Amino acid sequence: MARLMGWTEKAGELVSIVIPAYNRSKYIERAVKSILNQTYENFEVIIVDDHSSDNTLEIANALVANDQRITVLRHDRNMGAQAARNSGIKAAKGSWIAFLDSDDEWLADSLTERYKAAIEQVAQVVHSECYVVRHPENIRKPFGVPPLSGRVFDKLLDKPGPIFPALLVRKAALESIGYLDEEIPSFQEWDTSIRLAAHYSFAFVPQPTFIYHCHSDETISKDRHREALGYEIIIRNHKEAIRNMLGRKGIGRHYEAIGNLYRNAGKMGTSRSFFMKALIYRPWRLFAVPYLRNVMKTFQPATNLDAL
Repeated sequence: MARLMGWTEKAGELVSIVIPAYNRSKYIERAVKSILNQTYENFEVIIVDDHSSDNTLEIANALVANDQRITVLRHDRNMGAQAARNSGIKAAKGSWIAFLDSDDEWLADSLTERYKAAIEQVAQVVHSECYVVRHPENIRKPFGVPPLSGRVFDKLLDKPGPIFPALLVRKAALESIGYLDEEIPSFQEWDTSIRLAAHYSFAFVPQPTFIYHCHSDETISKDRHREALGYEIIIRNHKEAIRNMLGRKGIGRHYEAIGNLYRNAGKMGTSRSFFMKALIYRPWRLFAVPYLRNVMKTFQPATNLDAL
């Protein structure tokens, strides 16, 4: 068995794997079985059922009967994925926390490779590349996760990075940032990564360690609105740090991105407001991007666009 600095896949530190689940009866068993097939063996699985209305809970409880490393928690009302993850973190016995979404799956060496990276690079946070499978096409290919390692606070203020099923984090690090923000409706791993990166170094595993299943039927207008709102909240929460590290251009670029997200969600009034804010920080974009000029002409008739 492979050894690294005195540990083996059996003797490494206990890793607590948190799976938030809501109405995932079709996928939850596949997710859990991908954990039970890990080459790294010192783990516990915590399934947090977020008050499912299907038989997700029954399937999860049946899995417990076959493996004592699995625990099931249940919320008495639907509270969202972040709250479910926090419940799992707080119940965890391990010194490391890993996450898996209930419709995704890990590859067999997922924990081994990430734990090795944590030990070798003395990192409190590890993430990795993954494969994405877009359904119904069912074609698997690398996702293209940004390879962030070391002190990456400025890079994460600029754009999103890790994905939750790729994260392996010291439990103490998550406790130090006050756990996950349950008010963030989207880009949740981005917010978590920013707050972790303000204090801790990251390590990156370049080979894919999990499969991200992307189901096209989940992309609806409500999700697009939630996506825009989450991005807006994150930029608002970290605006001062973004301004200090990325300058006015960085703020302006994020405002333009938010404007585009709200435009995609059909929220044209909010979209125009953010395009206006973006142009205050980066007025030259009015001439570099033709559609911005057309959009802003409809925003406020008295606006002198040439003076921006």
